[in-house]
Amino acid sequence: MNMDRKQLEQHIDMYTQRAISISISMQSIQKDISKSSSVTPDQFNLLNVINTTENCTSSFLAKALNVKKSSITAIVNRLTDKGLIKRKYNEEDKRVVWLELTKEGQHIVVEERQKILAALMPIGNKLTLKELEELNQYLSVIDAQLNNIKKDLFNNEI
Repeated sequence: MNMDRKQLEQHIDMYTQRAISISISMQSIQKDISKSSSVTPDQFNLLNVINTTENCTSSFLAKALNVKKSSITAIVNRLTDKGLIKRKYNEEDKRVVWLELTKEGQHIVVEERQKILAALMPIGNKLTLKELEELNQYLSVIDAQLNNIKKDLFNNEI
């Protein structure tokens, strides 16, 4: 890639502006959808991470969602009280507590994801399947690079 620094800075600025705009739009859509839900957008995000992570712990959730462990504990307690998640203790090390969705928690995740997908379906009318595949490939590359940068920054803080 032959691009001078100025061009690269311009493209990174454009990406950053679009990423912020997309994030704000997604949060707004999720907030609107959650009005008729029994969980908040933050609770749904937590449920979704648990749903896609084997042996999920509170520490993992705090890192994945970029929040303090105390905040995770509060949300986990609320969701446990609602019967949406359960704690599973490691038999070999009782200090390790895994979080799992209950049947009701799984139902909420499926239901909320369907609402989000339905809201976002118009995107499919604007892009071809090939364009969507390419977009996802590019976003995967950006996501991986951002995660590497995040790890480097975290390691430099220690």
